[in-house]
Amino acid sequence: MTLEILQWGLLAFFLVPLVEMALLIVGVAWAQFAYKKAPPGKYQHLVLQITTVGDEPDLVRKTVEKIRSYRLTIPYEIWVVIEPHKVTDYRRADRVFVVPRNFACKAIDKARALEYSRVMRQFLNLNRREVKVLLIDDDTLPSKTYIEKAFYADYDICQGVTVPNRWYGGVSVKHFFLSHLDNIRTRNCLVYCSVSQGLLQKPLFVHGEGLCFTGAAEETITWNRPIVASDDLVFGTNAAHLGFSWGFFLGAVQLVSPWRFRDSLTQRRRWTWGNLTAIWRRDIMPLEYAIPKAAKYLFGFISTTCSATGAVLTLRGIAKIPPQAHVVFWCSLACWILSYALCGFINSGGEPNRERIPEWYNYWGFRILQTFAAAVLTPIVAISPVLVISYAILRGRPRRFMMIPKSQPVQRRNQ
Repeated sequence: MTLEILQWGLLAFFLVPLVEMALLIVGVAWAQFAYKKAPPGKYQHLVLQITTVGDEPDLVRKTVEKIRSYRLTIPYEIWVVIEPHKVTDYRRADRVFVVPRNFACKAIDKARALEYSRVMRQFLNLNRREVKVLLIDDDTLPSKTYIEKAFYADYDICQGVTVPNRWYGGVSVKHFFLSHLDNIRTRNCLVYCSVSQGLLQKPLFVHGEGLCFTGAAEETITWNRPIVASDDLVFGTNAAHLGFSWGFFLGAVQLVSPWRFRDSLTQRRRWTWGNLTAIWRRDIMPLEYAIPKAAKYLFGFISTTCSATGAVLTLRGIAKIPPQAHVVFWCSLACWILSYALCGFINSGGEPNRERIPEWYNYWGFRILQTFAAAVLTPIVAISPVLVISYAILRGRPRRFMMIPKSQPVQRRNQ
């Protein structure tokens, strides 16, 4: 009897992919049909800010050039915010701010730079509700659609979908695999961000790449908290806690996946400890958001372990369950694989891939191959967060904001 209860408990986790697929459908539909566009003239100016340590000047220059090529009709300016003693030659940027070494606040590293830029907007009278700020990392390229939707979105804070489609699935076997590990980032956006940010306005995840907010909202929330990492999550959850409106839209902010396994682990270790610190400390994240975030971590560990165990028991015929349960298992498995295949299809598309694979037959052949690869790699990608979080906890909390290289290795050697 005890064994029977245990096996049914394990099989209950087969429902998770079905629920996630339902969330994806509802969240994406909400973003498509319930997106609120501001009335004409409500927002009058956009600050596109690239916050960087300064180690990727060529990549940042390319981002600036690409944004200029969009020929946006929005009144905008481009800021580059960098650390001292770095390259300041960004000719097509409107403003380049070097964070003074003596600038003091509670935050450190990147969050400190963000707080300094907020003070600069205060000084320039850009901390108004008519002004929007769109954050860009040095490896981030928002599409033209993303910029326009972010600017016209009638919310105090909003963002779209993270899509790691810059050099996706190519260049090397190593980067092919690391690109597909990032499929989970797109999936989290489509499943969880779309619902928690858009429908519920209670963010569970927040990504700094492409985060857009009004100057007035930033002035109230600030970045001035004792944070090393996860500044995006802290800012977004505090925005909701203070009553600012949240929105989610369908638009791609295009990313570069890490080039080395070590860099991928470093990046995720930073995220993990940033989130764990925020969950633990009330001077960083409100309790009403810390509890769901902690629950998501715990549930992720439990559901991955239990569903994998249940799948093995079912496939080996050890679990003695009726045919109806088998139907649920196969439907759940199909939804699980389909969701990752969808992310592979999305991530292999977009302008970056059209530019590097211009022939239509090669381009669509590439997308089909990457979609198939995403489906095959589903189990590995799905279990990777459990392994990475375990690794991060065993390694311990990093003392500083850990940076990783963003440009291709061959480009770095030539710089």
